[in-house]
Amino acid sequence: MSGSPPPPLPPFPLSVRFAFAAGLLVAVLAVCEVAVRVIDGNAFPQLDSFELREGQVRLAADTTVRLRRADGKTYALNTGAYGLRLPDAGDTLVIGDSQVLGLGVADEDAFPALAGMRNAGVPGHGVVDALEHARELVPKLSPKRVIVCLNQANDWADGLRPASERYLVAGGWLGSPERKGTLAAAFWASPLSQVHLFAVATMVFEAHPGKAPPVPDAATTAALTQSFAALLRAFRADFPSVTVDVLYLPADAATSEARAARSPLGFPGQPWLDPTLRDGVHAALPDFTVIDPTDSLADPADFLDGDYHLSEAGHRQVAAALRGPGAP
Repeated sequence: MSGSPPPPLPPFPLSVRFAFAAGLLVAVLAVCEVAVRVIDGNAFPQLDSFELREGQVRLAADTTVRLRRADGKTYALNTGAYGLRLPDAGDTLVIGDSQVLGLGVADEDAFPALAGMRNAGVPGHGVVDALEHARELVPKLSPKRVIVCLNQANDWADGLRPASERYLVAGGWLGSPERKGTLAAAFWASPLSQVHLFAVATMVFEAHPGKAPPVPDAATTAALTQSFAALLRAFRADFPSVTVDVLYLPADAATSEARAARSPLGFPGQPWLDPTLRDGVHAALPDFTVIDPTDSLADPADFLDGDYHLSEAGHRQVAAALRGPGAP
């Protein structure tokens, strides 16, 4: 009959509606992922190339990772054979933690590279880990010299516990061992952790106010210093054909009052400025060459803003100390 309304269109099947909604969600997530990658420079704020090798925390070999530091600057961190940071050349091997690796600066700006040495830094390593790492690398690389970094900011807080006990390695990330068996650990071990949108959101969700590591009491510090000295002598005895030297790196807050006021390690009363630990290291290692660039790192700009890692300027100062007086 004329004037009758047309019959209603049949509703889309539920499967079609579900597929459309899923496709729309994927499209929105893809747009958000692109936006996040543009904002963060396609770089993570944390390193994600850790692995466990024979129970030891190491960096994966032959990787390229883009990282973003607190001031927004991005840089690349490349590893070659054995997980050593590139460029990998020279007959001297430098071992230690993230200060040696050069978190915050480009490959060529880390002090081992500037000094023409091989970079075996691994974030999270303490003295026990570093020496175990050296025991693994010396037979493979045959260096003439090994420089062991003692980092005031971390090593005495880490004590004698290996990194494998202090951290959980999941999906290339280094995290708290308290995550083990949790949904958070499952997330970081999954491919989803490589999606910037999810990873950054999870980092924000998990973030908590940072706390400076406790300054060990004098008795604990002195005992650990003697333990480190014994470990160094045992390593040197095992490799008599290798020259073993020590690099003492001060915490940024221990280099000047101006830096202490800006440091993430700041404490009321500025206890890092107490030279007792530094003096104790020199006293405990009279039979080693101890390279100590503390006095040349007095400029607050020798460390990154909002971070206690060395800046490009700080790495240049340490490289100069490693090369020695009169070196080019």
